[in-house]
Amino acid sequence: MSMVKTALPKKALMLCVALLIGACTNYASYSLQAYSYATEAKAKTLKLVSKANGSYSANRAAAEALLLDMDVAYEFAAGIENNEEAAEIWDKLRDPDGNLVGGFLSAWRTEFPGGVSANSVFIEEFKKNITFSFDRLICLEANKGQATSCADVAG
Repeated sequence: MSMVKTALPKKALMLCVALLIGACTNYASYSLQAYSYATEAKAKTLKLVSKANGSYSANRAAAEALLLDMDVAYEFAAGIENNEEAAEIWDKLRDPDGNLVGGFLSAWRTEFPGGVSANSVFIEEFKKNITFSFDRLICLEANKGQATSCADVAG
């Protein structure tokens, strides 16, 4: 009887340890595709934002293509189990009412259709916010499965 009493706590302890280890590794696996989506979208976005001194209509095709690429990346991220943080960043990046890519393109189209001054604080502030968000997303994607914190990534 005493052998049963000592074996049971050891098994319970081993089960708890296994559950804790499993809980600590509850994240999506690294995906080269997800990393590529993030790095390509960052480069395309910053190039397009730099063209905002020109008219939106002259850059409409590039803006629409970029938004489509970002929708694809969001859907990809949202479809991966335990990948909520990356999907949330993509969602914020593309939000037309936000202060990132979607918001920038929306403001360019509606408020500055003829273009924004090349030295505009408007462009520079959006670039900073967009760069920071993409850098965080890229860090997150590059370090999936590792104990690296991307919370302090600076743009």
